[in-house]
Amino acid sequence: MNGLFKDKVFLRNITALALPIMLNELINSLINIMDTFMAGKLGAESVAAIGLSNQIFFLFNLCCFGISSGASIFMAQYWGNSDIRGVRRVLGMALLFVESCALIFFIGAAFFPKQLLSIYSKDSNVISLGAGYLVIVAFSYFLTAFTNVVNVSLKAIGKAAQPMVTTFIALVSNITLNYIFMFKMNMGVRGAAFGTICSRTIELAVQLSLVRVRNLPIIGSLKDYISIDINFIKKYLVIALPVFLNEFFWALGTSSYNIAYKYSGTIAQAAVQVSSSVQNLFAVAGMGVGAACGIILSNTLGAGDREKAIDYSKKGKSLSILFSLASGAILAVCVPLIVSFFDIDELGKKYALYMLYIVAAGIVFKNINYTNIVGILRSGGDTLAGLIMDMGSVWLVGVPMAFLGSMVLGLPIYITFALVYSEEVFKMIFSEWRVLKLKWANTII
Repeated sequence: MNGLFKDKVFLRNITALALPIMLNELINSLINIMDTFMAGKLGAESVAAIGLSNQIFFLFNLCCFGISSGASIFMAQYWGNSDIRGVRRVLGMALLFVESCALIFFIGAAFFPKQLLSIYSKDSNVISLGAGYLVIVAFSYFLTAFTNVVNVSLKAIGKAAQPMVTTFIALVSNITLNYIFMFKMNMGVRGAAFGTICSRTIELAVQLSLVRVRNLPIIGSLKDYISIDINFIKKYLVIALPVFLNEFFWALGTSSYNIAYKYSGTIAQAAVQVSSSVQNLFAVAGMGVGAACGIILSNTLGAGDREKAIDYSKKGKSLSILFSLASGAILAVCVPLIVSFFDIDELGKKYALYMLYIVAAGIVFKNINYTNIVGILRSGGDTLAGLIMDMGSVWLVGVPMAFLGSMVLGLPIYITFALVYSEEVFKMIFSEWRVLKLKWANTII
């Protein structure tokens, strides 16, 4: 384990970052699960409607993550070099980009909801329900974009606990407001959209209030956020643009899976939404360690210590693997119980059961890839390699498998799901090779 448990400094630092990030992602996953769970009370069509509407949000959110993740590389290295103004400068640029992205997705979701949803479903009832949800929830995109950038900036400067607190507040708000709007006010699927907008508003308001009250270093004058020169923009785009394209095309490919799954029917799609929500819940441990590892590596590279960063990368990946194996084992044991909580018909539960066993077996591959690409390669600016690997595995393996299994061969959804999941194995081979080349270990500021 590369002396992992002997390095007390590394363990202390990664624990301080990883635990809040894990809990933050866990809470985010619970928000998605609760939406699916509560929609299940309204039937499989409502589950599919919200799940497929959230494919638009999924694509948008990963675009924001791509922009924010690219920015966080610079922010973490600037923080490691004690350059506070550099952190603020990148934060301002990232806010401009994510809000522009939010505007584009808002226009699509608010004005063309049925056209977008018809890409994912052939069921007119699902499309109608989803359109009602999408038109309303589109307003939350601006809030989510702003929150994402503030959260990554806080993580980059070592304040990972605060996003965890505000996300928990969002979870409690979301469950409470969903219940009121969906069931007490009988608004159904549209009620879930109103609950989302209100909870995201509360989350952002609390986050900004805490930043101000605690007088955190990301607060500066307006000049700090807009003092950007052309040379810096070029440097930023060289590193950050591949990250954005990586997340966009990966999300587009993953979203394409759901286009293929529509040929398996509404029940199969509902089962996929259940499986995806639960997968996100159990992936958070390994991914949290991977994300924390990335911050520590960026801080270390920003401080100019390349050899220590290489050592930390090995220890971080070992820890991620341990957490992933534990998560997969727990999921495998709990699958029947988890599936029993969802109100979908017996065939849908059968599909979800089989798919979650596949997730339990494959989650370690998924988290190794996350740690390699997001945690290690990006920390030193090796973002183009990550773009090539993610695009290649999704578009050359995952998407063809999805359409082959669902549309061409008409296989059961869980077999198609397994074929799609094989892209993680192919990706792991190449991501491991790239990490071992050590071309990622660079100081970029």
